[in-house]
Amino acid sequence: MGGGARLPPPRPPRLHFHPSTPIPYLHATAPVAASSTLFVHRPAPIPSARVSRPRRRAAMSATTAADSSSTIGVSDATGVDARSLESVGQNDLLIVGPGVLGRIVAEMWKQEHPGSNVYGHTATTDHHCELTELGIIPSLKGSIPGPKFPYVIFCAPPYRSEDYAGDLRVAASNWNGEGSFLFTSSTAVYDCSDNGLCSEDSPCIQIGQSPRTDVLLKAENVVLEAGGCVLRLVGLYISSPTCPFFNTYSYFQASSVL
Repeated sequence: MGGGARLPPPRPPRLHFHPSTPIPYLHATAPVAASSTLFVHRPAPIPSARVSRPRRRAAMSATTAADSSSTIGVSDATGVDARSLESVGQNDLLIVGPGVLGRIVAEMWKQEHPGSNVYGHTATTDHHCELTELGIIPSLKGSIPGPKFPYVIFCAPPYRSEDYAGDLRVAASNWNGEGSFLFTSSTAVYDCSDNGLCSEDSPCIQIGQSPRTDVLLKAENVVLEAGGCVLRLVGLYISSPTCPFFNTYSYFQASSVL
């Protein structure tokens, strides 16, 4: 357009989820010959999974109980008094695995919920100073037990965990059931190995056929049994992808879906 200012790209679709919704899965995909679209779908149950409808103030079952040594809490190394966690606000958020996606989510959350606190749960203290500078209160796995949170988002990758499903159980035990518990899974669980078009209607790989997808599917089962939601994300990138893949989604687009 002759000399005019370039219009900003359209914002991706936004979805605010709540545990009262009957839809346990949310799919963020980018279909061929269309702009990035959010698909909301109620798929068939995962094999061996008990898909339960999320409920407000859902009671935690025995399967989500965690040992106190693994409970979310503030690390002594951060210099934060654990007693500051005794009073959690109604809009406070706990992010398990505050990496690239989690930090963007934290920034957007604080913009939409002024005055709320965002806590970041990590496996090490390596990035606690960075999190503090971003306004995220860091906590460490296996530290001082803290209270339960109304909103919990789990976006830690599986390759850094020896017991991924167990980590999801710990996260579920730190959710009070009042807001929402979200797990960012992957579309890798779909059985689409022929390079064809894969959608939310595609079948999932059966448990036992792939160690990689077994980890994700078992983790999803834990979340669903706890009354949480599963968001299966496609490949994420930070800047523009070098190749125009259809199964990619930027971190900023993904964070706006949460």
